[in-house]
Amino acid sequence: MSHMSRRYDKWIFAVTLIGLASLSVASRESAFIGYSELKGKKIVLTTSFGQINIHLRPNLAPETVAAVHQLADKAAACTSCKFYRSEEPPPVGSSGPPYGLLQGSLGDLAEIPPQEGGTIAKRGHVCMIPRTKEFFISLKDHDEWGVAHTVWGEVDAEDMRGTVATFLRLPVHEVKHPEFGTIMRMLDSEEPLSVSLASDEAEA
Repeated sequence: MSHMSRRYDKWIFAVTLIGLASLSVASRESAFIGYSELKGKKIVLTTSFGQINIHLRPNLAPETVAAVHQLADKAAACTSCKFYRSEEPPPVGSSGPPYGLLQGSLGDLAEIPPQEGGTIAKRGHVCMIPRTKEFFISLKDHDEWGVAHTVWGEVDAEDMRGTVATFLRLPVHEVKHPEFGTIMRMLDSEEPLSVSLASDEAEA
């Protein structure tokens, strides 16, 4: 092989690598909504008891926020979205039961979000349960859970005292988790919810 031929092959190889890198970046950019597009937006969960405004945290979980944003941006109703578990905070010094959360499903998400971030769930945080489309609103600081869950939003303080607190007064029944043996407090009647986008005045 001539010297010029080897130089040409190296040039082709370099151009190919650059092209592949560009395709990878373009593919990723098309798959996820940019941070700037998400900033200033919030998700609104609407139930028969009122609304729950969630301030998005793309800085903590960009891929999860993008997936939820995509769901909320759809015109169609989220037929699989609902709340089904309501647990008041446990006594001071106890980690539960009850476990201090309001849990539901975003079953119409296009795909299961990856586990992201390294944030401990605090009161008001909205978290995804790993490897599922299930989420919960934390009703207490959950230091005991470490960074096991993806924190992707934060509920408006007024809604924590209002709509979210309403769920703690609803009838529940206990169910034992088939794998972990955890005693869970499930709502007697699941509560459907809709998901929509709104401007976040707090971020404006």
